[in-house]
Amino acid sequence: MKKWVMPEHSNKAVQRASRTIGKGTGTPEEIQAARDVLSNYRLAHAFPLNAVTVTVRQRALDINPNAVVAERRKRLPTILDKLKRHPTMSVTTMQDLGGCRVVLDNVSEVEHLVTILRESPRAKNRVKRVYNYLREDPGPRDSGYRGVHLVYEYGASKPEYQGLRIELQVRTRLQHAWATAVETMDLFSGSELKYGKGDPAVLRFFVLVSSLMAYEEGTAPVPDADGSPAELTSELRQLEAEIGVLDRLRGYASIVGEHAKTDRRNTLTLELRRSEGHLTVTVHETLADAETRLTELEALDDDDLDAVLINIARISQLRDAYPNYFADTGRFTDFVASRTGSH
Repeated sequence: MKKWVMPEHSNKAVQRASRTIGKGTGTPEEIQAARDVLSNYRLAHAFPLNAVTVTVRQRALDINPNAVVAERRKRLPTILDKLKRHPTMSVTTMQDLGGCRVVLDNVSEVEHLVTILRESPRAKNRVKRVYNYLREDPGPRDSGYRGVHLVYEYGASKPEYQGLRIELQVRTRLQHAWATAVETMDLFSGSELKYGKGDPAVLRFFVLVSSLMAYEEGTAPVPDADGSPAELTSELRQLEAEIGVLDRLRGYASIVGEHAKTDRRNTLTLELRRSEGHLTVTVHETLADAETRLTELEALDDDDLDAVLINIARISQLRDAYPNYFADTGRFTDFVASRTGSH
């Protein structure tokens, strides 16, 4: 029987802890106490995340038996960094402390799943908002990110979790390949392309690729990259010759280590040593064991270490769900190479 973490603090206490971290003006003891409050609040999303994932997984597999479905908790360092960048923000307003990801084959499957989830009449966990980054609602982000996000609010049987929010990302394999390549660049190089920061040429490279993928899938191109496919390809070919993004991605892929080989439903921690490019995947018998391990790793405050806790139905799908941790950008590099001749 899983032992779920319960929220131990009021929303006001969580908001105070958020401000303490955001302003960074407390004593070391106050900052540690605030981290502990935020860590509990994040881990308390595990139960509502599981509840949403169970429903989503069944609906996704009904559409495509090979759908990849995985869940993860937002990393504590990511939360703390966001609060420091936005000192007036509270984690109680973050919608993605618990996240579920579904990867499907094509846009029609993505839209079919989204329609079913939105229109489910008996769902106790309600879809509060939908962000469609494929169509005009609001359309692709300026960065080139595409996909559909649904924000759930827990409203089922356990009152202690009422109101906690879970974010579901639904992507095609091509959209997932693009997002993976961006995350891999950020993970290994320390850039922040995901947030629109970094080398302008690299940022433009990913925008061009995203628009070409959008044309391929019949969805809206990225703003400022809505020229014809031939024009976009010509610009992309020139950029790749100048900055060599594909060579960098292939280089990352050559340095990553071994991972777990068993194939049953598991709770895992992934530990990536960036400088060595070494990945350790640990299989845990219980969620509590995994959460303890993650807390230990995050307490190290090691900038070279990227640690994350993941639940997934089959470990064989781990590389499909979180390929950035394996520097697995093959689908992305194949797509770009086929357009630019950069083999």
